[in-house]
Amino acid sequence: MIDQDVDELGWELIGWDGDEVAAQIISLTRDEILRLNTLFPERGEDELLAAAVYPIGPESYAAMRAAVPRLEFKADLDYQLGGFRLA
Repeated sequence: MIDQDVDELGWELIGWDGDEVAAQIISLTRDEILRLNTLFPERGEDELLAAAVYPIGPESYAAMRAAVPRLEFKADLDYQLGGFRLA
């Protein structure tokens, strides 16, 4: 479990292209993260998905869209999800 103030955290779904450029960045809210976190059993107690970067494969796209319908995935990008501390 994260013991820091949630107001200090932000989350992004990032799609990387073949040149390792962030070609797609989608900011996520705390509520969206809480809808997605059960899709990452490897997270352990990291319920806010902020203690690591989580790779996302194509097999997870449908479940992620079911939890957060606004998410879009492009076939030619490699995705990861992660949290970070805001300035």
